[in-house]
Amino acid sequence: MSRISLMDREVEQQVSDIFDEVRAQLGFVPMLFRAYAHNPTLLSELWDRYQHTMLTGGLSRRLKEEIALMVAEDEHSDYGITLHSSALRQLGMDPHEILRVRTDPDHAHLGARDHALLEIARHGNLAPYDHGERYINHARDAGAADADILEALAVASLAAEISHVSSMLDIPADIRH
Repeated sequence: MSRISLMDREVEQQVSDIFDEVRAQLGFVPMLFRAYAHNPTLLSELWDRYQHTMLTGGLSRRLKEEIALMVAEDEHSDYGITLHSSALRQLGMDPHEILRVRTDPDHAHLGARDHALLEIARHGNLAPYDHGERYINHARDAGAADADILEALAVASLAAEISHVSSMLDIPADIRH
């Protein structure tokens, strides 16, 4: 049971408009967004960040979801694990590979560039104060541009925020098939 009520109906026009956009892009309104609906300004900010981080940019949606899943696992976030595993299934990823990304990302079947970006994202999440020069140089050597590196770190940051908030508020996982 969530520690905060989850809005199941839109009481303010701004919330209703955002929920309509979320439904149009994702096909549903995630539980976390329903919690954020208590503060329309924060809901709007979360949706803007989610769109710009997860739905646009140079990295593939699949790689972004893999990064987010790995971060959710590192953060022990049931909500994030369920959300991002579901997204990867919808993108056609094999369940065994989803489990590999989640539990053993060093051995995930990724190209060199994507694997290096996954490593940067993990390092940025687990050791943000440790200089990541080695990881950045490795990613560049594997073909990643600076924009790719920033995008991978932005995905990790958003995934960590989702994990932290959903865990603190005990947001139930979005079960989608």
